[in-house]
Amino acid sequence: MHVSRRGDGDNELEEALAQIDMEGWLDAEGIDYKIGRGHSGVQVNLKECPLCGHDKWKVYLNAESGLGKCFVCEQGLNKWKIINGFTPGMGGRETVDHIKSYARTQGWVAKKTTTVAVNLESDLIIPQSVALPVGGRNLGYLDNRNITGAYSEYFGFRFCVRGGFKYIDHNGRPKVQNYDSRVIIPVFDMQGELVSFQGRDITGKADLKYLFPPGFASTGAHLYNGQNAIGAKRIAIGEGAFDVAAIKIAIDKDMSLRDIVPVGTFGKSLSFGDEDSQMAKLMYLRDKGLQEVIFLWDGEAKTILAAIEAALRVRGMGLTARVAVLPLDKDPNEVPETVVQSAIWKSTVITQTSAVAMKLKYSILASSKSSRSLLR
Repeated sequence: MHVSRRGDGDNELEEALAQIDMEGWLDAEGIDYKIGRGHSGVQVNLKECPLCGHDKWKVYLNAESGLGKCFVCEQGLNKWKIINGFTPGMGGRETVDHIKSYARTQGWVAKKTTTVAVNLESDLIIPQSVALPVGGRNLGYLDNRNITGAYSEYFGFRFCVRGGFKYIDHNGRPKVQNYDSRVIIPVFDMQGELVSFQGRDITGKADLKYLFPPGFASTGAHLYNGQNAIGAKRIAIGEGAFDVAAIKIAIDKDMSLRDIVPVGTFGKSLSFGDEDSQMAKLMYLRDKGLQEVIFLWDGEAKTILAAIEAALRVRGMGLTARVAVLPLDKDPNEVPETVVQSAIWKSTVITQTSAVAMKLKYSILASSKSSRSLLR
């Protein structure tokens, strides 16, 4: 088991501090300052030092970064030291909470890395495995895909060093499905109950990249990570678990997208027809407050055509449906985070008119690609 010692840390404080405009904060707190211009741009000149208390205008800060110095005590300053020093009685957790609270008024949104309570106890028994990260150490295979320990925990990823899934085949014979050296990806229903799982090979040597437990509910009946989307106004629909993870990572790094919850369909289509279908799950989310669905499958022309059809069905449910387009033949986990973010921002709202225009464009692309394949 190869693990990484990379720490996830709490980056929220750093993000919140970066969001804070020092002039605005100083005004809100009633702290005396002057604005001037120095060698590095606009400067803030404080009357009082938050560290030594000297009040003869000897403190200078860069207005944008908040970095500076008191020329009496000779100590360096940053946003944290300034805010902590000027808020008597605070310190540690209280100062952190104050910073985050103020940053929210400036538009900062914390990453959603918490997950609803789930239940791993069911008739379905996951192969012997350990929950990730282990003692703060994540699986290197996941780290190499930018899926840090915090995201492994969010999705409930596990690792099976050596283990199997016992089942009875259609002839009534006992069998064992081998899950050695696989990431175990639990699949929960909308109530957080375990209904299936995937085993992702990390060796590159297995005949099948993914394994599913025989005899249990088809993943096509579920929305991966759907249990975390209850109450969300917007969701983005990817295909597989790693695509969903990639979307989650990308939206967490864009504060304006953090209200989106990523879910997965385990394929490039939406099942429909009964209460156990994926469309029924979307209707459930709609009744819980869902307003917008963004399709973010891969960039293949045929897949985009399938996304348009699915979006039209979603639109018929009274939801806003959008189709995002990735680079040709690329999945969300195969492109940089900025590409995923851009695809979401540029996604097309599906109406009858826009659907016709997109279908025409991508039908031509799909046809030309098929023709090129036949000529090879």
